[in-house]
Amino acid sequence: MSTDPTYQAANTVAPIVEEHFARHMAEARRLGEDGLAPQPDARSIAAIINATFWASFRPEEGRFPKISLAYLPPEAAQLPMVFEHPLPLTAGVLRKLAPAVERPEIHLGVWNHGDELKVWGTTRTIPSFCFVLEDIEPGLLVVKHRRLDGFGKYANVAVLKGEQVKVVDENGARVRAGNGRRRRGSDRAAAARQLPLADARAPHGHGLTRGLNARVG
Repeated sequence: MSTDPTYQAANTVAPIVEEHFARHMAEARRLGEDGLAPQPDARSIAAIINATFWASFRPEEGRFPKISLAYLPPEAAQLPMVFEHPLPLTAGVLRKLAPAVERPEIHLGVWNHGDELKVWGTTRTIPSFCFVLEDIEPGLLVVKHRRLDGFGKYANVAVLKGEQVKVVDENGARVRAGNGRRRRGSDRAAAARQLPLADARAPHGHGLTRGLNARVG
């Protein structure tokens, strides 16, 4: 069981992200698509975000982690590299693994082992609608999924920066900011442009000031 502190924003955004995946994957199946990734549940989403958030503040070999995690079992990946023994999903483990998996398009695979999530290995290939969490910089995480059509590869679902959360729903009817307010109907596109991510404070006391444009997308 993880001993990492609780990152409250993870618990806040997890059910919203779960709903996003459930809706889009149901529509894909209705259209006859198969070979989709497993649907993530809120508990797993929150646990992955929580561990990755705390790992993002812990440098290893003088560098902060920049890692990508994918929620899927080894058999759903193509040519995965599987560890001899799965590792606990904790900030400490992610920190230790980071130097070996920072190259582009390498994902740490995370899946259920009994009642716990564990890191089972790495993969370069993931199925459509696979839940992906990318650690951009300390305190800045992006939830994505593999696009069904492959165009642009990934679609952003949510951006978390400190305690600020921005959820972007491409086809739904709302965009929700970190304060929990909902914007509906014709206000959705404007809301997406008008919800800046505040300069949140990291646990070590430094502001998170670097821009999102270069890495998010």
